[in-house]
Amino acid sequence: MTQNSKGACDSVPMSIDKACQRTGPWSPAVSTGIKRAAVPITEDQVRGIFNRYDANKDGLLSKQELKNAFACLGSRMPGLRALLALQHADVNGDGYISEAEFDKLVKYTLKRGYKFK
Repeated sequence: MTQNSKGACDSVPMSIDKACQRTGPWSPAVSTGIKRAAVPITEDQVRGIFNRYDANKDGLLSKQELKNAFACLGSRMPGLRALLALQHADVNGDGYISEAEFDKLVKYTLKRGYKFK
C-alpha cells in the first residue's frame, strides 16, 4: 500500500458515507445517475481505515477514534458500534484497541458486513 501526500493510503477510500468527504480516484467527477452495486469491504481496507483514524498515531484506537472510523464505514450508530467493538476486542480492558487486539477488531468489523457503494 502506498501513502499519498496527506498520509492516507491510496488503496483505501477516504470515505464511505455521506458525512465524510469524497476525494480521490475512486469517486467519479461527474454523477452518471447509474446505480452501482455494493461491494463487500476487504480486510486490507478495514485495516487501512482503522489505521487512518488513529488520530494521534500512537498505535492505540480510542472509543472516539473507533466511533469516527465506524461513521465513515457507514454505521447507523457509530457510538454504539464503537462501544460494542471495544467490548469484543479489548481483551485487557484498558479502553483502547492495541496492536495485539487489532486482528480481533478487524474480524469483528468484517462480520458486520460493511460494503462500499
